[in-house]
Amino acid sequence: MAQNFYDVLSKFGPIVALLLQAVVLYRFLDRRNRNYPLAIVFTLVLFLLTLAGVFFEDIRKLFPPDSSTTFVRTFLLAYSGADLFMHLLLLGLMLQLTRTTLKSLDLGTRIVIPLALISCLIGISAYQYFGAELTKKILLQTRQVVSFWMVLLNLYWWTLLLRKRKLDRRVLLLSAGIGLMMTGQVIGDGIQSMSESRIWISLGAIVVMYSTHFACLYAWYNAFSPSYALGEAKSLNESLT
Repeated sequence: MAQNFYDVLSKFGPIVALLLQAVVLYRFLDRRNRNYPLAIVFTLVLFLLTLAGVFFEDIRKLFPPDSSTTFVRTFLLAYSGADLFMHLLLLGLMLQLTRTTLKSLDLGTRIVIPLALISCLIGISAYQYFGAELTKKILLQTRQVVSFWMVLLNLYWWTLLLRKRKLDRRVLLLSAGIGLMMTGQVIGDGIQSMSESRIWISLGAIVVMYSTHFACLYAWYNAFSPSYALGEAKSLNESLT
């Protein structure tokens, strides 16, 4: 039974994710939602990666059996690299929004530069520690370290948001979505590493990652609601006058 549920979730989970990601991308057609370019690029890369994963097995069948291994290795390497790049985009968005939050609190924004440098140092150090080679495993391990750092960075961001008397619901939803996705990914990666091919544990990891991913997309869909765009524009006008 567990195997059947695992197969169903593995087959239909990415399709549901694609639909939700497409809905979030649709929000960006509104001009008022284009002041977060990193969010747009991140969602687009996420959509393309999910799409590539969905069609991977079908594309794989088009190649001769003797070239399958080379194709699989090349695809997984490219996929892992794109996945790491996607997380770096999200990290950049977090730093941008952290700076915006600091400015709204009338606090200095210089701390963003050290945070960016620490982020670079953590990513480079992790890559060097795990072997400094372009392999799927090393890129995945580096991404896991970056994901954990992003969870900690998101906690710092939340401490800033809670200091605001009037919370910006759009920024709050963006932060909640990022926190859910990164926390779910870190927990899912941890559970998966302990599975040792035990189907129930692997199933639990997938459920955690998909659940938090869907929750993140729902939060982002609401964050880019036209009503929040109008509220953000009004707040900006008030701060200028």
